[in-house]
Amino acid sequence: MPRVVNGALAVFLLLFCLPIVTNLAGKPWYAQVVLVMLVALFLLFVVLCTASALRPGSLGRFARRVRPQRRG
Repeated sequence: MPRVVNGALAVFLLLFCLPIVTNLAGKPWYAQVVLVMLVALFLLFVVLCTASALRPGSLGRFARRVRPQRRG
């Protein structure tokens, strides 16, 4: 079930970003910068949701590898 939810969330976020990207042409430059930053954040979520849908648990294993090791 989590695979289906993460896959559906990734598709929804992509569909949410599509109108933002296609209607950038008439906006001022500062609005375009803000919208591109917003879309970049959503695309990061899409990548994470897709990775989680394809291989459940892979993000947790990656976080444990990246986390600094405590030496006592």
